[in-house]
Order: sequence, then C-alpha cells, then structure tokens
Amino acid sequence: MNEIDFIGDIHGHADELVELLEGELGYSLQHGYYQHPKRKVFFVGDFIDRGPQIKKVLEIVRPMINNGAAYTTIGNHEYNAICYWTQLQDGTFLRPHTSKNTGQHERTISDMGDELSEYVEWFKTLPIWFENENFRVVHAQWKPEHISYLKSLDVFDCSNQKFLFKSADKTSKEYEAMECLLKGEEVDVPDVPFFDKDNNKRYSYRIKWWLKGNNLECKDSLFEFPKHAKSAPIANSGYKESEVPVFFGHYWLKNNKPILMSKNVCCLDFSVAKSGNLVAYRWNGERILDQANFCYVPAIS
Repeated sequence: MNEIDFIGDIHGHADELVELLEGELGYSLQHGYYQHPKRKVFFVGDFIDRGPQIKKVLEIVRPMINNGAAYTTIGNHEYNAICYWTQLQDGTFLRPHTSKNTGQHERTISDMGDELSEYVEWFKTLPIWFENENFRVVHAQWKPEHISYLKSLDVFDCSNQKFLFKSADKTSKEYEAMECLLKGEEVDVPDVPFFDKDNNKRYSYRIKWWLKGNNLECKDSLFEFPKHAKSAPIANSGYKESEVPVFFGHYWLKNNKPILMSKNVCCLDFSVAKSGNLVAYRWNGERILDQANFCYVPAIS
C-alpha cells in the first residue's frame, strides 16, 4: 500500500470524479469499475448529499471498493444517513426528521429513491478510521483516545446496532467519539456568531486540531473565525511531526489550489460542492508530504 491516491469529499459530483480518475490519475473503466494497473484509491467519505449526481457517485465508488480497487472511511454524511433512517420503537429516528436535517439529505432521497435503503446498509460497513505503519485516514479528526476507546469496544464501523444507538446518545462516550472523528472538535465563542454554508447561524467553531500549543490565538486556530474578533487563546494537543501522515476531508477549505496543512497533515476537502475543487493527493510512501503531489479538477456543476 505505497501507491495510493487519496480523494476528498465528493458530495454527489460524479462528473468531476470521473474527470479526476480518468484525466488526472490515469484510472480506466475495466470489468465494470475504475482501476489502475499499479495504484489504489482511498476515499475519505462524504459521497452523498449536496450535489446533483449522488446515485452515479455511489455507482462508481462502491464497485471500486467491493473489488479491491479502492478503500474508504465513512463520512459524517453517510453516518447521518444511517441515523436518519434508523427508527426507534416510538416511531422517531436516531437523527430527527427536522426541516434542517431533511433539507440536508433531500437530494440524496430524491436521487436514490428505493435504492437508498440498500446503500444505507452498505454505509454501516464502512470503516470509521484506518491506520497502518505508513499512514492514517479519518473523515475529520484523528483523536487517539477516541480511537482507542472504540477499539476497546471492538467497534470499527456502524454495523453493531447497540453501538449505533449509543452513538446517537449525546451523553455517551460513543457520541463524543463519533462527533470528533467524523465532524471534528469545536470551540464555543458565544459573542462571535457566523453563518455556515447552509446559512445557519452558529457560535461553535471547528478547531484546526493539528496545530499544537497552549496559547493559540482563535483567529489562527479556528475555522471561519473573523480576524477582527477578539477571544481568549485556546490550548490544543496537535498532531506530532513525528507521526505518520494523516489524510482527512470535511473542512470545506476555500483555497483556489490545494495546500498542505503541515508536512504530515493533508486535508482533501476543497469544497467541490461549493464551486471549489475535487482534490486528490498522489502518495508514494513518503513520510514528508509534497505539495507537488496534489491533483485536482474544478467543480463543473
């Protein structure tokens, strides 16, 4: 596993995925799925919601994964879909069917139709994280204590119903672990609101968790934080430079061209669903990542 193409959040943008696979990465459609003579793909999750071609994306990625041409971790949108369709005894669902939650998921519902239930079952089998001696993958944040806790439960995906129900309980350690690994830790700044990509007013800011320090300034260590706003410094344990490279998505970065977060930290989400880019990193076993190894295609639709 020393020739891997890590691909960021796709969110229903199948045309861009095909262009990235064929035009930039050299994959071709053979025997019903995309493959490369030497390389494999590693997706970081978030195949669904937002974009116009959700069914087509799933029809591309699942055969690749099932036939060993690709690997993946689960994204928060796949996890949300599992919870949205998991019913409780009282008729409600693990993820409430509020207008906000339904609105976020409605493109997937309309595009997938009756096939969605089958894919939700498949989502349950997708790994929550991956690690070996050379690299790590998680959708949002690498947090060793949460991963160790899930390992202690013998939990590696969402196929265990007892775990799934516990993960939706906001008082549980399971919930805390999944929120961090799939969505990233946040800091509340009560006096500094912002509007997220869905135009919801929020006061909780995602942390740039790979940064280390006891007195990090909010404007430098939080996403979306207004540079003119004042707030107390925060502490963060960070991601050590001695660790193997970690790959993730989720954070809707806005740069015109992809950039590394540090020499061993690579975010792959550059907002294809918001007129950004669909990004891949071509990894060849290096411990120190190289900016030149990014490939990307701009959003088409």
